[in-house]
Amino acid sequence: MKRLVLELQFLLLLLLLQAGCIKKTIVVPQAQRLLPAKTATRPELLQALQKMSKQIETLKATVGIEFSRGGAKSGVLDEYRETKGYVFVDRPSHIRVQVQMPIVLTTVAVMVSDGQQYRLSIPIKNQFAIEDVTAPISPKSSLSNLRPQIFLDGLFVDVMPHLNKPTVKALFEEAVVGVRSYYVFSFFETANAEPELLEKIWIDRTDLNVSRKQVFGREGKRETDVDYQDYNHQDGILYPKAIVIHRPIEDFSVKMVLQQTTMNEKLDEKIFDLPQPEGSELVQLTK
Repeated sequence: MKRLVLELQFLLLLLLLQAGCIKKTIVVPQAQRLLPAKTATRPELLQALQKMSKQIETLKATVGIEFSRGGAKSGVLDEYRETKGYVFVDRPSHIRVQVQMPIVLTTVAVMVSDGQQYRLSIPIKNQFAIEDVTAPISPKSSLSNLRPQIFLDGLFVDVMPHLNKPTVKALFEEAVVGVRSYYVFSFFETANAEPELLEKIWIDRTDLNVSRKQVFGREGKRETDVDYQDYNHQDGILYPKAIVIHRPIEDFSVKMVLQQTTMNEKLDEKIFDLPQPEGSELVQLTK
């Protein structure tokens, strides 16, 4: 009798399925389907990241620069017209950034850094500043936000400091955001009692290129969030032509589009000199 009841229940279930009372099939629109994803192993991806970290030693570039300030945090977004700039880099620590005013191309700011100290010249205001790269940033001072180290950190993905430090461990995972699939490396400092998140690197599985880098500070605060777009080959080097640097704490973003680039050619050391212009005002950026 029990067996007969089970058979009748199973038969009823089949009838309901065939009648469409339980199952409903919906075709997912093409725009909402996951994009095709390539597969790679953790060692393969780490090897590619190491190669990417070392491939560029010097960089000279003409760039288009767009600044924006505010957004969801402040409720107001200020966007500035795209302007022209020049970037010189001698890794690991030297950088010079020169920004010009739109249309008239008057120099707005010149910044240099040697990794320990940075110098900032604002010719149109006749102001000059010298500050330590580790000095605290003042959210109320727009000048203190113009730090060349921010550009240097955004331009390159470099995992070597993590891999060369025994106390830094890497977590590897898969993630899906929208229609894209990612491989994600999370690097943690484990020397203290509680692990501290240092950096996340997102690898887009549609092409296995790094599409995003997140850098974290104390208590997991997201200090820098960089998007890498439009990869191109130059002299055997695969490099993004568009780089968008977000600084959540200061609530500003800068987009750099590389227009003309020269890589791995020796640069004159004088490029990274920036003496105080005669008669300019020496200002204090931080307290």
